[in-house]
Amino acid sequence: MCFTLQAQKENTQKLETYIKENKIKALSSDDGLYYFIDKKGKGNQPKKGDYVAIDYVGKLLDGTTFDKTSKDDPFIFQYGNEASMKGLDLGMAFFKVGSEGTLYIPSELAMGKTGDGKMIPPNAPLIFEIKMKRIMDYDGYSKYMKTIEAKEKQSYEAHVKTQFLKDKKLINDYCIDKKLKTKRTENGVNYVVKKKGKGDLIVNGDMVTIDYEGYLLDGSKFDASTTTDPLKFRLGQNKVIPGLEEGLRGFNNGSEGWIIIPSKLAYGQRSIKEEGVDLPANSVLAFKIKVNDVEPPAFKQKQLASKKGKKKKKKRKG
Repeated sequence: MCFTLQAQKENTQKLETYIKENKIKALSSDDGLYYFIDKKGKGNQPKKGDYVAIDYVGKLLDGTTFDKTSKDDPFIFQYGNEASMKGLDLGMAFFKVGSEGTLYIPSELAMGKTGDGKMIPPNAPLIFEIKMKRIMDYDGYSKYMKTIEAKEKQSYEAHVKTQFLKDKKLINDYCIDKKLKTKRTENGVNYVVKKKGKGDLIVNGDMVTIDYEGYLLDGSKFDASTTTDPLKFRLGQNKVIPGLEEGLRGFNNGSEGWIIIPSKLAYGQRSIKEEGVDLPANSVLAFKIKVNDVEPPAFKQKQLASKKGKKKKKKRKG
């Protein structure tokens, strides 16, 4: 405990020295927080339980920026709930809507002796340059978030639409280059069966076992099954990406071919880096497919067995 108190004292002195050396006209609070308001706002001050929306730039004492909000994307949290950093939460008491200022937070009110990853070292006092954008009660917060969600959805849908048009051209060029005469589903998945199989086309509920090789359109292989470990899943249960499920509905048992998938039916805007797989965001994927086995669900197997039995009886009567 003595070490902890000593460490706190040293870190407080470090912050006080910084303020003094830089001739900062900061005020101190009873909690050990320092603050300076550059621009006084004309709005209300937050009450405990209110939601505050702020822009900020977070810095270390040496001037290194460790975090900041982006344009039109403020940081929102509930004041007095201490869900955010304690010093940041306490500092909101000094800001009205429209005000701008700086918080100087001792480490015990920031990330403490543990720090935060590589960006914030242990026992580091922090500086936050703050702009108070708005204060909301619960109803106001709910309405605000619904508006933000609607804008994000609209933006996302616009991106998907634009990206899909790009993907269609990329897929078309790829198929021409590889001389693949593909069929295209309503959702934009292209597929071609190079070797025909037997039986009905694959449908939801079927247990499917396939060998596959996955490629980016530049020809680089990003993933593949092995002879001892094929991919086995039941179609329709979202066990694989949507585009692969959709494309496989054009295949049957024993068939081989290609499925080319637009990014919106693959991994979309996500980039994937795991277990040796490295996929950039908005990647169109091409899969070389071999269907090893198709096992209908139990109820369908009974129906098929019943039909076979009826056919045998008719043959015997004949």
